[in-house]
Amino acid sequence: MKAAAKLLLGIFFISCASGLPTTPNEREWSALSAEYQKLEILRQSAGSMPGDASRKQRIESLLESHKRMEPVFEPFVASLREYYERTGDLRAAQLYAREKIRLGDDYMNVLARYDRAIGMYQAALALEPTSMEAKERLQKAERLRFVSMETFSTIQTGMKEGEIQKLIGTPREDWIKQVIQNNRVYTVWIYPRNDGGASAVYFDNGVVYHTNWNAAAARKESR
Repeated sequence: MKAAAKLLLGIFFISCASGLPTTPNEREWSALSAEYQKLEILRQSAGSMPGDASRKQRIESLLESHKRMEPVFEPFVASLREYYERTGDLRAAQLYAREKIRLGDDYMNVLARYDRAIGMYQAALALEPTSMEAKERLQKAERLRFVSMETFSTIQTGMKEGEIQKLIGTPREDWIKQVIQNNRVYTVWIYPRNDGGASAVYFDNGVVYHTNWNAAAARKESR
């Protein structure tokens, strides 16, 4: 305890010596807010995807948007984090948490990287423990990360892709396989299970014609 107290005291004196405030202040917060507004304007300039855009188009648009914003986003987040860690300003914590949630939404809703989304929502909750928005999204990402037998068993022949998306989510892009034969599009969506195995849903021109809970065997327990 004495060592920790000395370390904190040392950090305090270093911050004071550097001339940077160690408590929330309007001068720095106003500057950060102005930079955030620039970031928001840049986001809005990208526009929105049409409702009938394909998943491939949405992924490409998202990745392009992230690439375009990176030169502005990364320095801003670094400054926001440094200011929050130095001052403990709750406004900075809330804004930082909001950005974590925003990234989590991209991972969950577009890229289907549910594990990455979970990490973002957990980070948001560490910053803002009372955030219902982060809690609800975390629950959803955890539910979609692995397909359950109970939910998978409700899939019926004749269902369409949109119905499966609502029921068990969309798999990662690299877990979707497609073959075109005789003007028909045969697609398989592969979903991981929490036992290490995988399940699959098979589509014929966007309509379910087969499912397989044991498409890939569960991992063997090591002895």
